Amino acid sequence: MDAKTQLPSRFQQVFYNTGVGIMIVDKDRKLLEVNPKFCDLLGYSREELIGNSAEMIHISSETYKEFGEKAFKQVRNKKTVNLDWPWKKKDGSKIWFRIAGDPVANEEEVLWTVVDITQRVHAHEKIEKLAVKLSKYLSPQVYDSIFSGKQNVKIEAYRKKLTVFFSDIKGFTELTDRLEPEVLSSLLNSYLNEMSKIALKHGGTIDKFVGDAILIFFGDPESKGDIEDANACVLMALEMQERMKYLRKLWEDQGISKPLNIRIGINTGYCNVGNFGSEDRLDYTIIGGEVNLASRLESKADSGQILISHETYALIKKQIVCEKKEEINVKGIAHKIQTYQVIETEKNKKNSFCEEYDGFSLAVDLSRSEKKKVVSSLKRVLMDIEK
Repeated sequence: MDAKTQLPSRFQQVFYNTGVGIMIVDKDRKLLEVNPKFCDLLGYSREELIGNSAEMIHISSETYKEFGEKAFKQVRNKKTVNLDWPWKKKDGSKIWFRIAGDPVANEEEVLWTVVDITQRVHAHEKIEKLAVKLSKYLSPQVYDSIFSGKQNVKIEAYRKKLTVFFSDIKGFTELTDRLEPEVLSSLLNSYLNEMSKIALKHGGTIDKFVGDAILIFFGDPESKGDIEDANACVLMALEMQERMKYLRKLWEDQGISKPLNIRIGINTGYCNVGNFGSEDRLDYTIIGGEVNLASRLESKADSGQILISHETYALIKKQIVCEKKEEINVKGIAHKIQTYQVIETEKNKKNSFCEEYDGFSLAVDLSRSEKKKVVSSLKRVLMDIEK
């Protein structure tokens, strides 16, 4: 018997006049009945749908099968189903539905109601794309704290103990006068990309890039404790210096003959951190004397050097090998600042040898190297030098 004639009279009035799409399928997922709204949504006539497999309205045979596994079987097991799912209109375009399913009659049939949510899905996709673009302008930590609701988007700041990192490329300004803008942009972007990966790996909050200069801080929005934050920052700096060896070789292959090195300054202390700016334009950043000191240490550092303050040194000295350097005068601070040069981690001190200068580069992992081969290689080099 035609499913249409089996519908109770009261239900028929709702079925044919509702603004919700409705279809009824049998246990083999063949279309038994559809209402006018369902036909309008998909662009088919009732005659084109009745008696055919529901596969005709699915995007592909794979999605038809997947829908059967996720939804149809559950309804057949007397479970109500609600899900968002894309189907295919007669013209081939995709339409998204909010779909609800319930068993009917002798439970050999399933009634599906569908509501068009295509506009909502497209709006959500648009928001997601915009969010991805926006995330490129914020550090992941700040982005997550804002969109999770942990961080208010208003002008406010608070004091917090942070470890602050400044770096720049020694001689980069001179390089800008010699390179074509396209080559310079490529070099700078490759450098900032590599440094950013390392910063995020160690949990640093990237504040900003200013040309080749980088400002990163540890301890906000999330902190692992003063000691952990300081150690993470210095380990990040050491890895950045190590990564520069690869970048120098890469740039040399591109015709940049002058070796480029980064200089780094690190300080730990209480800073003002938060949203600064106007009601229309905010910048999540850090300010204060301790930030200025980190910048000053960076400007005092030699090429390839990591220079830190005593406050940072006191937190990392058990994990990192440092060498005491001269005291420096800093504008705004009455007393002289004791500085230290970061050398390497205690672990690396025991297990590695690394030295590099103009015309010479040697790095040996003593914990993994085959010592006989290393000795043999060094002897060959010495013989060539003595010739």
